[in-house]
Amino acid sequence: MGALSIRNVVKRYGSVTILKSINLEVRDGEFVILVGPSGCGKSTLLNMIAGLDTVSEGEIAIGGRVVNNLPPKDRDIAMVFQSYALYPTMNVRENILFGLRIRKATAQEMEGALARVAKTLQMEHLLDRKPSQLSGGQRQRVAMGRALARDPALFLFDEPLSNLDAKLRVDMRTEIKLLHDRVKTTIVYVTHDQIEAMTLGDRIVVMKEGEVRQVGTPQEVYDDPADLFVAGFIGSPSMNFIRCTVESRNGRLGVSLHDGAGTFFVPAPPSITGLGERAGKEVILGIRPEQITDKDPYAGANPHSIEQSARIEVVQPTGPDTLVLIRLNGTPVTCRVHPGASPKASQTMGLSFDLSKLVFFDPQTEKRIR
Repeated sequence: MGALSIRNVVKRYGSVTILKSINLEVRDGEFVILVGPSGCGKSTLLNMIAGLDTVSEGEIAIGGRVVNNLPPKDRDIAMVFQSYALYPTMNVRENILFGLRIRKATAQEMEGALARVAKTLQMEHLLDRKPSQLSGGQRQRVAMGRALARDPALFLFDEPLSNLDAKLRVDMRTEIKLLHDRVKTTIVYVTHDQIEAMTLGDRIVVMKEGEVRQVGTPQEVYDDPADLFVAGFIGSPSMNFIRCTVESRNGRLGVSLHDGAGTFFVPAPPSITGLGERAGKEVILGIRPEQITDKDPYAGANPHSIEQSARIEVVQPTGPDTLVLIRLNGTPVTCRVHPGASPKASQTMGLSFDLSKLVFFDPQTEKRIR
């Protein structure tokens, strides 16, 4: 059983509290991502799960067994680091089997593990090479192979792709995803890269300043962020935030936006009942770049959209789409349009605003208004 249970875990260094009452349940076979900015405590939490750091308060259980006082070797875990940590004088075969040799596995057990791992990671042709003869991606595959050879209950990945170039990171993300689909082992994976988090995880744990801000599937966290931090951290480009004042028009609650040339009213989704008590008060409107796009004459009418013209300030082609910058309520706002729209800076462009997934936040508490 590779299930992981973290109950009221606190970590202190002297008078400084690094982790504040962390609670998390990871199901057997699940791929869970710990994501957040540098210093949020995600690597500290991973080290505590691995037994490389002590727990100040609370319990960590693996497969139903509390492991707070167990050394790393007795926790049935395998860890993959960002630095590969390969032995330079050993070839790939010897690196993969090193942990099994230390545990005095039989020759038959080692032979079976090597064959299984080499086939799973497609490394049969690399077994006689030294680490210096491998690319960065191949070295990371060997590091994963060494972990896989042990067949542990729990895999721990500590930013394993951060040393790779952009293209190789994309390739290795695919390999790790395929690996999990094949072996079905429980994985806890630490990264500061929200794209990695969105593409790899069954669930994402978003952390900030030693606290868990939200746990959910990638789509849940993206579409339904719990607070301003989560909304801004998850998504690339990040969500637009616009300060505005709640008002009522024709029986509908909403906010007014102005682009310098004129003002238009944006009604809030009726499901956001919490705005009713905030009439006349300032809120923060959140809208993602893909919710503001060029008008498509071939698309059917969207009952949740409104159309408005705005002046383009900056144009950023990315290939599959184009990012354009406009200004609403004095705030720069990124929009995602089709490259065929061919917008140019200083031009006025007709844009369609999809209001179905608008979110609002309290400017003081930064919590979602629901």
